[in-house]
Amino acid sequence: MRQDMQSEEEGSAAPSAPVKKAAAAMAVGVGSFKDPDQLQGLSHYLEHMLFMGSKKYPDENEYDSYLTKHGGASNAFTELEFTNYHFDVKPNALYGALDRFAQFFIDPLCKADALEREVMAVDNEFSGVLQSDGCRLSQLRCHTAQPGHIYNKFSWGNRRSLFDEPKAQGIAVRDELVKYYRQQYSAERMSLVVLGGQPLEELQHWVTDLFSSVPSGKGPRPTYFDAGMPYKGGQVTICPSVKEGHQVMALFQLPSLTNQYRSKADEYISHLVGHEGKGSLLSALKAKGWASELSAGVGESGYDRNTAAYVFEVHMNLTQAGFDTSPGNGLAVMGLLFQFLSLLKAQGPQKWVFDELANIAQMRFKFAEEEDACEYALRLAADAPYYAPEHLLNGHYLYDQWDPQLVDSLLGHMTPSNVRVDVQTSSFSSTKGADIQQEPWFGMPYASSPIPPELLHLWATAPPSPELQLPPKNDFIPTDFALRSDDTPTASTSTSTELAPTTRTTQSKQQQQQGNKVAQVGEKHSHNGKAVSNGHVDESPAHSSFPTPPEMILDDPGLRLWHKLDRHFQTPKAAAYFCLTSAAMYDSPAAAAATHLLMKLLEDALCETAYLADVAGLSYDMWPEGQAGVEIKVDGFSHKLPLLVDYIFQQLVSLKVDPARFDRVREGLLRRYKNANFKPDKHATYLRIYAIKQKVWPVEQVHAQLEALTPTTLQELLPKILSAVFVEGLVHGNLTSQDAVSLGRKVQATLASAPVSADDRPRDRVLQLPAASLCYSAKTKNPEEGNSVVELYVQIGTDDLAKRSMLDMVDQVLHEPCYDTLRTKQQLGYSVHSGVRLTHGILGFAVCVVSGTHDPVTLQERIEAFLDSSTSLLAELQPEDFERHRQALIAAKLQQCHSLLDESDKHWEQIQTRRYNFTVRQQEVEQLKALTVKQIRDFYVAYIPHAAKGRRSFTVHILSSSHEGHASQEMIDDLDKFKTGLEECALPKLISHTDQ
Repeated sequence: MRQDMQSEEEGSAAPSAPVKKAAAAMAVGVGSFKDPDQLQGLSHYLEHMLFMGSKKYPDENEYDSYLTKHGGASNAFTELEFTNYHFDVKPNALYGALDRFAQFFIDPLCKADALEREVMAVDNEFSGVLQSDGCRLSQLRCHTAQPGHIYNKFSWGNRRSLFDEPKAQGIAVRDELVKYYRQQYSAERMSLVVLGGQPLEELQHWVTDLFSSVPSGKGPRPTYFDAGMPYKGGQVTICPSVKEGHQVMALFQLPSLTNQYRSKADEYISHLVGHEGKGSLLSALKAKGWASELSAGVGESGYDRNTAAYVFEVHMNLTQAGFDTSPGNGLAVMGLLFQFLSLLKAQGPQKWVFDELANIAQMRFKFAEEEDACEYALRLAADAPYYAPEHLLNGHYLYDQWDPQLVDSLLGHMTPSNVRVDVQTSSFSSTKGADIQQEPWFGMPYASSPIPPELLHLWATAPPSPELQLPPKNDFIPTDFALRSDDTPTASTSTSTELAPTTRTTQSKQQQQQGNKVAQVGEKHSHNGKAVSNGHVDESPAHSSFPTPPEMILDDPGLRLWHKLDRHFQTPKAAAYFCLTSAAMYDSPAAAAATHLLMKLLEDALCETAYLADVAGLSYDMWPEGQAGVEIKVDGFSHKLPLLVDYIFQQLVSLKVDPARFDRVREGLLRRYKNANFKPDKHATYLRIYAIKQKVWPVEQVHAQLEALTPTTLQELLPKILSAVFVEGLVHGNLTSQDAVSLGRKVQATLASAPVSADDRPRDRVLQLPAASLCYSAKTKNPEEGNSVVELYVQIGTDDLAKRSMLDMVDQVLHEPCYDTLRTKQQLGYSVHSGVRLTHGILGFAVCVVSGTHDPVTLQERIEAFLDSSTSLLAELQPEDFERHRQALIAAKLQQCHSLLDESDKHWEQIQTRRYNFTVRQQEVEQLKALTVKQIRDFYVAYIPHAAKGRRSFTVHILSSSHEGHASQEMIDDLDKFKTGLEECALPKLISHTDQ
């Protein structure tokens, strides 16, 4: 996955050991709730304009340019009650970054000549989400809020609301923008967080020195406790879904709980309603075949929680049966929801549930690992106004005030008469007899009406179904937190039950989320070399410098196992990753469909038990990775981790394909394939990868085979898929080598597969593009999509240390100019990015632009012009600037792992790609130290500009309906025919695992 955050930290201009990042964030206590009615989106517009230079630093690009040259990056976002600005940077450049950052809040220029350019940036940003189901629904909720309520706004802003309509009304937009800034941006409304390696006294002196001139005197930040509830209760609103599927959302309006954060009453209810174990609401819905997923709680966005109201949402993804069942439109599921709420009210608040949550929260906080510096700073800045100072670091984890009366009070608000039901469905066009209206900004049709009284009465009076129960006590909660060494007892025999003391000072854990990986497997994206090669360099445990590589502790027929006992993070956690490779998993589209469906059926079979593990700090993930096989990853507290691994593999080999479960799970997976590549930029990347990979099955073919599967055929395929398997695994963390060996051998014994030789494993290969400028175009999958995309890819060749280091330096130097030229100055689109691509060992460089205003032919011409002009940019690169870029990139290579899981992932990448080069970062740093600016110039000229001799480029055009007539004349007609006859690229030189 591409990472936009450039990183680095600590120390001298030429760091030689892993470093951390410095960061800062400012949360200004005004946001979109303060937008004037005649300038909706003004807060968001101002956020953009503050980047356009200041009196002290008038160059529009000064702030971003400084950060880029010093290994940093910046961003900002506008919420309803605050606006957050943040950056990260190398620690030795923190003062200079803070100086430029402070000018946002002291004397920004808000240049008149930048006004229209940045309103176009806002407009492009809005255009980019016009087909986002989440954004469309959010704005519909604003539009249908109570008239006059502060929710009843258009907080995005676009050219129409910020430029065209104000101009027609004679409003001087810049004057209003400056007036708003001077009236609303005031020091006492701001929360600043600075994270650096300097002593606190020095950091405090810097802040005093740099921020003392921020204007003040406008009073405390606005609050909205008296604004009232935003929605009318007892209503149902139905709207179309862009993607295939049906979702029902029950919204309950609660009073603001910003001052009750220590009781976590809403999270107590969220835990019970959103539970996935036996007796849960989700289990009952699945048993009826009505729903596949459910989540519940108060979200993190400003619309979900603010000083006016908390909105508790129960979100259910429905099957077709769940949508169609009487009374129709998905409302059948609401009956079960209110039955479960009735159960909670009847049984009353349960202190043992709260105590269990408090215990888990305390455990998570005590053993929390470091998170990304910028994310950490921006979160603390946003939280600062709402938590007491002594609770700023642990407020999210604080469960120290059991308040059953508050729980009862909140449940009292969760009634049929107070609910707002939103139904978002791809079957909206079949809605009959409804008064269809239109939301004015997104242009989305919808129908809103009162819920029939007889239905409200039925929901309010139905007794709970017998299958609905409170969750059982959680046996996965760990009690052994002892840290292991190779001579201590194994995890399964140690008896320590105390929370072990820890010397760490970090306070939170970064959440891991699974992305949409339906058809894009096997490629690493990077900017500044951060993800291109993620090996590690040697670590001396005594110094905590570079991580030591894992050790191969088993190399048996059909099983290879790597292990590393953690001595750096000193946390009672571990990660156990396994890759199961079998040629039968991906030898045809039918095999790919069957493997993927089996994994989803396994997830569903695991759900009731594994959810308890997830609550207790143990998570798992599984995904088919094409020819590489299937990955199964488990991570979390080490005490019960072996139990979860064993349970997963036992369930895999004993999986029974129940017809009812088969239908429900397959329906959800079919939708996922049908919705694949709906976003045009994802579509472009998919087509580019499809063009260069030797063996990849089209999503359309896999979808067709998925439709043809039956429970019987799938059950018959399972033993075939598992009949001959090679297992490669990594066990890292608070588990001994004996633990790891036991775990690995048990996995292999459970599978009982015929062993496959490591050398016989299938692997993905990349085709060598011809020496030409090639182009392929396709229409957007969504006919309503207004954005077109161009992704221009230059294939460099087989990965090696020298090429990779030079390409990383090219990316480091060009990344910010590319964004500044194509996005800021030329306003081609809101989304502009460039970076290194490493696809199954083959290096490349790509530039991607998403635009609703320019056709793909024009976009490609502009990209090519930028690449050509960059030859001069590199030719004119001054030695001191080159050295700053070099040090920024070296710092990025030397960035410390934030957490044990971060390190596990980096080791796993070397294993999963079969490179086994665990010291690659150290090698890259040494290579970068030796590079000259002439080498970079020569490398760039030889490979990347349009005039480069023998350049191998492949450009994808994704055409929206408004740009269909702008196709290039020289296009590839058939990708499959094009691939026929192309040779495979040579594989990178492999590092023998015995050399580590």
